[in-house]
Amino acid sequence: MEKNEALEILKGSKPSCAIRETITGFIGEDKGNAVWNRAAELVVEFTNKYPSFPKSEYFHVKGIFNASALYLSLKELSGDNALEIMEKGMAVYAGEAAKSYQKMVKMPFGRTIFLKGFAMGAKKMFGETAGFKQEFHCANSKKLRFDVLECPYVKYTTELGCPEIAHIFCDNDVYAYGYLKGITFDRTQTLGTGGNKCDFYLYKSKLQGDRL
Repeated sequence: MEKNEALEILKGSKPSCAIRETITGFIGEDKGNAVWNRAAELVVEFTNKYPSFPKSEYFHVKGIFNASALYLSLKELSGDNALEIMEKGMAVYAGEAAKSYQKMVKMPFGRTIFLKGFAMGAKKMFGETAGFKQEFHCANSKKLRFDVLECPYVKYTTELGCPEIAHIFCDNDVYAYGYLKGITFDRTQTLGTGGNKCDFYLYKSKLQGDRL
């Protein structure tokens, strides 16, 4: 991979672009551009270090590489507030991404569609072929409960030297699913914050007129 290709990967990543805007807001455009260019160099380094992945795992790995590169370059060029900036930037992205879920659950039978669709997606997106280990407990039209026991976000942020950013990916779940009308998301721990699993429990919460 060449640097220009890495720049295109960053440019095509919605989370990376949201983080870039936040970085620019904190440190200015010139320093922000320097961070962006340095991040592209790190993406090249990471890709050369890990040259091959199954397609389903690379979906996650690409995001990990981008975020890790932005964080490490920001820390290198800007200093101690790099983690705070990353947290804020990822929160902006996750908040925007959550809007599609918010629209879905407001539709007729939207909560049922959401829970069933989430279960189907989670088994594939967070399954073993994608670098995870998981255990499902229940999945139906009213509730979904499963645990993630191994996670590539923790693995690769640790190997790349920035385990302290793993929790921002955990936080994305809260921003995405934690404020949906009629859906409750309960969580007690995550791997990225030192827990022994990431527990997902989503269930219908009663709305006026419901017959749960």
